[in-house]
Amino acid sequence: MLSLFISKDHEQPSLPTRLSLPRVSLSDNSRFLLTCCLWYMSSSLSSNTGKHIMNTFRYPITLTLTQFLLVACWSSIIQHLMAKRIKYPTTTLIRTIIPLSTFMIFGHIFSSLAISKIPVSLVHTIKALAPLFTVLFYRFIFKVQYSSKVYTSLMPLMLGVILACSFTFSSNIIGLLCALISCLIFVMQNIFSKKVFMKESGLDPHKLDKLNMLFYSSILAALLMSPLWLMTDATTMVVKDEVSTLVGYFLLNGTAHFSQCYFAFTALSLSSPVSYSIASLVKRIFVIVISILWFGQQVSVVQAAGISLTFLGLWLYQKAKLEINQGEAAMILPLSDVQEKLS
Repeated sequence: MLSLFISKDHEQPSLPTRLSLPRVSLSDNSRFLLTCCLWYMSSSLSSNTGKHIMNTFRYPITLTLTQFLLVACWSSIIQHLMAKRIKYPTTTLIRTIIPLSTFMIFGHIFSSLAISKIPVSLVHTIKALAPLFTVLFYRFIFKVQYSSKVYTSLMPLMLGVILACSFTFSSNIIGLLCALISCLIFVMQNIFSKKVFMKESGLDPHKLDKLNMLFYSSILAALLMSPLWLMTDATTMVVKDEVSTLVGYFLLNGTAHFSQCYFAFTALSLSSPVSYSIASLVKRIFVIVISILWFGQQVSVVQAAGISLTFLGLWLYQKAKLEINQGEAAMILPLSDVQEKLS
């Protein structure tokens, strides 16, 4: 999805100055590695601070709404600091972004519900099933054919997630289901944003830079979910912890969430889709390992084997990714056909 929104001309020429200062010039590879490190750290911080908030303040819709508002605020602030402006909204832009924002709302709400009930490491292990759901969607809804190599690469992934969930299934069924639903929603968002919404809307995604895209998707998501927040969390909210401490965690979480999105966009703009895909795999592993260390989580031998198998499955999936990408590229359906298939 991210590759749809990278602006091709976002870099600004440097202004001449009277004083020539020494500048550190990084190679493209160094910039990419640095960006990935910042992406991994901000993603881990976002997940782990979100878990801390949910442990003491169990209002997932409030957490999701705050994340969207802070991402929109930071996008606007950074644009201003870069002497740029948020683009004026058009009907085409709003009509295109609203479906994506809707996916974001429910995906993030279920993700927040999941981390309130099960460990962050388990949530991200379940989200590692995204490649499996992607292949199944293309195979059964869009009739894309894959070789046995693709399906074989997904077997360790399925087995790994099953083993990782084995000791928590009976007592955390709601948390597991929320993580699974969140994964499915984000897979659907990714598929339809790439294959349907942009093609049908006529919006040229390259006219939106990453900050404009973050701003509009987040602010529209916040506006759309406000009635839901007023009917749920707003009427029952009780703050037990110190308000200043809780506000600090919310600010840290929202800032980390913005940084995660921003560096993900930046990493994609500095690399090929294949390199970015591998970087995403490493990020998933990083977040899982750091969350285990962060919370001092006890991991059984079976669960450790399951997480390891999940990593192996993701790696095998990356090796089969070329064929999968070719299948996706060949699939272009009008919106009416998609609606018919999902009705």
